[in-house]
This record gives sequence, C-alpha cells and structure tokens, in this order.
Amino acid sequence: MTKIVLVSAGQTQWRLEGRLAGDTDLPLTELGHRQAVADADAISALKPVVVRCGPEKATKQTGTVIAHGLGIKIKTVKELREMDLGHWEGLTLEDFKGRFGRVYKQWRSDPTSVEPPEGESLLEAADRLTDGISRIVKNHPDQTVVVALGQYAWGILRCKLGDANYQRFWEYVDAEERWCEVTSNGIPSA
Repeated sequence: MTKIVLVSAGQTQWRLEGRLAGDTDLPLTELGHRQAVADADAISALKPVVVRCGPEKATKQTGTVIAHGLGIKIKTVKELREMDLGHWEGLTLEDFKGRFGRVYKQWRSDPTSVEPPEGESLLEAADRLTDGISRIVKNHPDQTVVVALGQYAWGILRCKLGDANYQRFWEYVDAEERWCEVTSNGIPSA
C-alpha cells in the first residue's frame, strides 16, 4: 500500500490577509518558506521517495523546498491543482460573509452543497484530485510519496483518504496542522 504524506502549501500573502485563495498563483511568504523547510525536517523520518504537487506557485515552491531538503525529485501533477473558487477568489472572508451571508453559512455547514460561481464544486475537485492520487499510487506502489497541495485540496484529500466523508473539511482547512500521513486504501490505481 502506498503511503501518502499530504502537506498543506506554506503561507501566502492572501492567506495571511484572510483572503479566499483557490487556484490563484501566489508565491510563498517568508513564513511560508520556513514552514516548508520545517515540513521537510518533520517528514524526513518517513523516507519519502518523491514529491508531487499541484501547479500553483505556492504548492510548487512548497514541494520544491521539501524535495530539496530531502534530496528527492519533484513533479507537478495537473490534477492536484487547488480548488477553483471562481468569482470568490481574492475576497476577504469578511467581504464574503457580508456579501453572501446565506451562501457562506451553507458552505460552512455543508461544503459539498455549494459551487462557487465560475468555479468548481468540492465534489468536482475531489474527483479530479482522486484521479491525480490514483496515478501516483499506480506509479509508486508500496512507497511513501509527499503530496504538496493548496489548503482546500489538502482538506478535500484528508477527508477523502482519511475519513471517507467531508464532515471535518473545515476543521482541516482551518487547522494549523501542516501535514499528515494517510494510505491509499480505497483509492484505485489508475
């Protein structure tokens, strides 16, 4: 069974400002870079063989720092891109709550029930992310792989691979926790 170390991308300026940042290309802040260095140190004992990441700048930078720190290769996997928040991208949480209060409450109570305008639903993102993980499992059977993801993608895959439901999605997205280890149990290899 493949072991997957899910790592949430380091801090970006938008995350620091409390802005909704889906698949927008944003670089890591200084703190984000330090977080990635600390992540590499923390997961080194798990002996990962490769790093895979989404195509956004923050996830690539996080993955690159980790790969460099561990002396392993990195590759971008397009299916691992962050959730597309459409017209919500860049709004502060306060702006979002003020402008779309009812939608915000619904999204927080059942994140699978809302689709951002011109974006993608959580379930659509989950299907795409699962396809990416399936390819990784096929290419790295019985190995440990680091997967660097945006915060929403990280929450989605934590739910999908660890819980089999999305009840704890916001707990994961909002947590200070940076990484976790899950198995590919239940994910078919593509």
